[in-house]
Amino acid sequence: MDDARKLLDSLMGQTRDANTEDAKKMKGKNFTLDNVCKFHLLGFCPQHELQNSKLTTKRNLGECRKVHSDAMVAEYKAHPDKEKYRTEYEKEFLPFLEAQVREADAWVARERANAQKATANASEKTTISTMPDSVKEQVEALTQDMNKMMASAEELAEKGDIEGSQFKVTLAEEIKSKVKDIEDKHPSYTVTLREEWVCEVCGTRTEAVTEQNTTRFQAHFTGKVHLGYAKIREWVKDIRKRQRDADVSRSKKEEAEREERRRRRASRSRDRPSKEADGEKKGDADRKADTDRRRRRSRSREDRTARDDDRRRDRDRGERRRSRSRGGDREDRGRRRG
Repeated sequence: MDDARKLLDSLMGQTRDANTEDAKKMKGKNFTLDNVCKFHLLGFCPQHELQNSKLTTKRNLGECRKVHSDAMVAEYKAHPDKEKYRTEYEKEFLPFLEAQVREADAWVARERANAQKATANASEKTTISTMPDSVKEQVEALTQDMNKMMASAEELAEKGDIEGSQFKVTLAEEIKSKVKDIEDKHPSYTVTLREEWVCEVCGTRTEAVTEQNTTRFQAHFTGKVHLGYAKIREWVKDIRKRQRDADVSRSKKEEAEREERRRRRASRSRDRPSKEADGEKKGDADRKADTDRRRRRSRSREDRTARDDDRRRDRDRGERRRSRSRGGDREDRGRRRG
């Protein structure tokens, strides 16, 4: 049931059962839903790609039960904030990948120890044949025919039929040559446990390379498990590099901002003496104006005092004239009475 639902989600989208209004709200950002695999959006979900490999039951890879939808990938790639989401998802993805690398490294260490232990305890050789069973049956039948021809040749020789014996030997040699041709096409080779090899990428222990098994040994590097773990390690390197580059870019930006702030502070510091000089000039002008005002006020007071003195002198002169005028009048009246 869950598989069918996931298939429908991947084909028809997450909002196939939603009403029109909700579907409009989520249009273009369905990939942000919790049940969508964010690792798949980035381009690689290890659990999904290795789910049917032979090592998933032995290793702690787990199973991804989220939706792996190409439609969601298209939405994600078309979103204007794709870079923001990519950074967010990679921050979550990197610890998961690093955990898988640590587990693979642990498998490498364990399998190396097992290979060394097997080497110490075993010295027997084993023969490995590349010949299919049907061909083996054919070789066995030819070998039996060859043995019969040789036995018949011995009997004829004992009876004195030299020509007949040589004919049987010739037939046996032809069969022997045919068997050799078949064996050359399907060689057998001998190995011991000392020739085991452990892959440093995926931690798989396998038969070491020899002149006879080069093709089979190379097949390991194209296997699903090896390619999966190689991809995991490559993604770890790529994400770490992007994060380092982002940190460097952010540091450069912050340094540029700090330098701009320092430049502005320095510019303000250079402008301050000029402003202070302007202030001093303004202060001198203000002081001069105050002095002028005080002088004007002083002159004004002096002028008022002088005017007051003049008025007082004028009054005094007037009073003296009036006093002399009154004294003359009295003298005239006295002469008239006498």
